[in-house]
Amino acid sequence: MQRTAFLTSLAAASLAAPATAQTGRTALRIGLIPSDFSGQAYFAKELGYFESAGLDVELNPIGNGAAIQAALVSGALDIGYSNVLAMAAARSRGVPFQFVIGSNYYRRDEATVGAIGVARASTIQVARDLEGKTIAVSGINEIAWLAARRWMDTNGADSSKARFVELPFPAMAAAVAAGRVDAASLNLALAPTAGMPGDPLRLIGYSYDAIAPRWVISAWCATPDWIAKHPVELGHFVAAMQQATTWANAHRSDATAILAKYLNRSAASIEALPRPTFETRITPALLQPAIDQAARYGVTPSSFPAGELIAASAR
Repeated sequence: MQRTAFLTSLAAASLAAPATAQTGRTALRIGLIPSDFSGQAYFAKELGYFESAGLDVELNPIGNGAAIQAALVSGALDIGYSNVLAMAAARSRGVPFQFVIGSNYYRRDEATVGAIGVARASTIQVARDLEGKTIAVSGINEIAWLAARRWMDTNGADSSKARFVELPFPAMAAAVAAGRVDAASLNLALAPTAGMPGDPLRLIGYSYDAIAPRWVISAWCATPDWIAKHPVELGHFVAAMQQATTWANAHRSDATAILAKYLNRSAASIEALPRPTFETRITPALLQPAIDQAARYGVTPSSFPAGELIAASAR
């Protein structure tokens, strides 16, 4: 409670408009994946927190983290939403990014990603039954693939005996139901009835649990070069996002209405799924599990201290 009160007061103090806001706000280009996970940016935009911070923020919905990272490197974006695995892989290629503020943590009670779905009539019941089967993931060497492999290996199976194929999330449920794949690592936001009574799919596990019970999947990041050159803009962005976070966690119903507007979805479909609790703090302990597993499965050459992915201002 004391920490929440401190962050709230800090956000209010930091949101005093900079001198340049008297004549015009500072432009800031934000790349995000259109989902409730990116909600802080939608709330800050809709509620005027960015404007009050002296920022003219442009929100750019982009389908995947790789495209966001490319835009950050090219300078087309200033700040983007990306996941820890993509950042670790980029680091191994000599392209560094750092998290500047958190978004939400993976928690089983709020999980909508990594749900392993199979056809309701399938004989697959447990992880070992997936050996020799075809499993759809959103991308090879990406988080869904990594988590599915780790989930199999920690639940009595050998993931090297499964075949993983790439499919976009919206196509997965239909592919499982039609028998084109045996299982899929689903995003329930795009398959909201999966596992419910009467649905052709049932769920046999949540693969992201195998990384850690609680960990950072994705958050807001920028290049170290941009961070070093724009400390004022970054500070105002972080303050506005902190204020949006405090508001969203206290006004979940109102937050749903804003998400429905920006995501072009019904409020009922958003409310039907677990909603993330937004958190702004990032610690090495919340990143390290994914980094270690990335090295275990060859996504990166080796593990490294998670603190390297956190900007000094965010520690």
